[in-house]
Amino acid sequence: MSDWQNVGIRDNLTGRDIPTKKLLKEQIGLNPRFLTFYSTDAFGANAAKIWFGDSLEIGVKYSVTGPNPYTSRKWYATVEKSANGTITVK
Repeated sequence: MSDWQNVGIRDNLTGRDIPTKKLLKEQIGLNPRFLTFYSTDAFGANAAKIWFGDSLEIGVKYSVTGPNPYTSRKWYATVEKSANGTITVK
């Protein structure tokens, strides 16, 4: 059984949203630590929670809405870290 987190994602270095799913895949492959996943939960245990790309939880599927879950929903992705440390973007 896996958990789901609804998140947005931004670049740590610039603070900007990731504009395309293609760029998300590239950045995950190059250096995931420069990405911040932020929860879109308004309340509850995950409200205002963040995850850095290099410390994603194994077994959790991060459902990304981009480029911004609040203002522009142009693409969607599921990001998951496997037990061997590989991060996939679907």
